[in-house]
Amino acid sequence: MTADNKPRPSHVPEENVYNKTHWTILVALISVAIAVYVFVKANG
Repeated sequence: MTADNKPRPSHVPEENVYNKTHWTILVALISVAIAVYVFVKANG
């Protein structure tokens, strides 16, 4: 079974099924990258 045809469990609402990267993942990754950059610049 692939992720496309896998049945959704009954306890998971339809709006909680994401087929692409969620925007919060991108925000978190960008935030971490900025934090690492600031840390390196301040302590470098």
